[in-house]
Parts: sequence; C-alpha cells; structure tokens
Amino acid sequence: MKIKAASLTFLLVLVFTPAAFARKNPERPFFFLPSPVTVNGAEIPSGMYQLTLVTSNSSVHVELWKDGKFVATASGKWVKNGTKFKDNTILLQVNPDGSRSLIEMRLAGVAKTIVLNTASDAIMQYSAK
Repeated sequence: MKIKAASLTFLLVLVFTPAAFARKNPERPFFFLPSPVTVNGAEIPSGMYQLTLVTSNSSVHVELWKDGKFVATASGKWVKNGTKFKDNTILLQVNPDGSRSLIEMRLAGVAKTIVLNTASDAIMQYSAK
C-alpha cells in the first residue's frame, strides 16, 4: 500500500511540475533574407520567411513559408557547432554570376547548423567495375 501511495505521489509531482526544464524552440522560426537568393534552384525574393523543419537523425528537410504560403524546400543535414547561436542567421554563397545561394541556416539557441545540400552534393559518381 505504501508503494502505491509513493508511486502515485511521484506521478503527481511529475505531472504538476512546471515545465522549467522543457526545451523551448520555436516551431517555425523566422528568417530574414536581405536580398534575393536561390534555394534548391528556385529564386526567392528578399523578405521575412518562416521555417518548417522535418528532421530524421542528422538529415533535415527545410521548408520556407511567407504569409502562410509555401515558397521553397531544400534538404540538408545538421552539423554540430561548439556554441549556441544568439540569433537566427543565414550564410549565403555568392555565385560567379553575382547571384546568391542559401547554403546554411543557424537557429537561435541551438548549437547546430543546417547545411543545405548543394548541386555538387547531389552529384554521385559510380565506378564501372
């Protein structure tokens, strides 16, 4: 009987404990694109976008949304970083023609970076053995 009472008390403490230890990451963080960028071959105009992530182990599928409408999608991978980022930031690559491609996304409060797959990542080489 004492074991049941102790178990019930323990469960009640777990249920009613404030979620102070819960990890708080926004479900759809915002990112600002300061200039038009290319994402997975699509030209995205500058502006504020919401991000949706679907992750599986180190793989991540990224979707960009603006005003509730789907804009673009890309795949990438999580790469560990030594420190947590203070703000949501992006890393752009300047292409030979002057256009810019989105290659990394860094989420505030997370010690990992989303490195997007590029065209060179999608090339697979097979041996004819």
